[in-house]
Amino acid sequence: MLSGIRLVRAKITYLHDSCTFNFINENMSVKLLWSVPYRGDRMITYESVYPIQSKDVAKLIITKVRNNPKTLSVFDRSINGKTLFIGYLEYSDNSPFYLSNRVGTIFYDEYTGTGGDVISMITTADNFDLIREDLSVYGKIVHRQVQEIEAESINGPPRLTEMQEKVLRNAFEMGFFNYPKDVHLKDIAQKIGVSAVSVDQYLREAQRKLIRAYLNG
Repeated sequence: MLSGIRLVRAKITYLHDSCTFNFINENMSVKLLWSVPYRGDRMITYESVYPIQSKDVAKLIITKVRNNPKTLSVFDRSINGKTLFIGYLEYSDNSPFYLSNRVGTIFYDEYTGTGGDVISMITTADNFDLIREDLSVYGKIVHRQVQEIEAESINGPPRLTEMQEKVLRNAFEMGFFNYPKDVHLKDIAQKIGVSAVSVDQYLREAQRKLIRAYLNG
């Protein structure tokens, strides 16, 4: 189906002033677990992971997220050890995720550290040129690695994120897919250390990818 299309695997480091993570703490490493359009492609839901040293730091981060003018609501938060998981709805029409997925990607992953947003993606060569132009309007690409790849190299099992695979595996092993269910979302959430809302999101995305791969043969 992808025969004749030039695909690239790109990894870039991106700096931009409007990044929510910079608003929170410019010296903090943050992992973006997922980010999807919500009720229109300019409102984005995020779930991010923050390393914390105390509950007071967690409270400070949550307060800063809530007070950010771009944040519409905080819908989820939980602490597992020294890690804070937080989900929030943000109005953003110039985030790397929005700009990239507006053009179109096959695979997208993003995390943020002190050097900026580190974005990995697989897309067509033409799409990457458009994405690079869009990103350059709102920020600066400080490092770039681009490699042309064969379409066959991305065939096979769908690419699940680490958390999607972890949640799916635990759900299966704990009997979530049995009838009747042996466990519920909250049981899986308690074992993994995230919220039930997050577990539901991960399961839906993982199942969507698997079903789409099956139906596409």
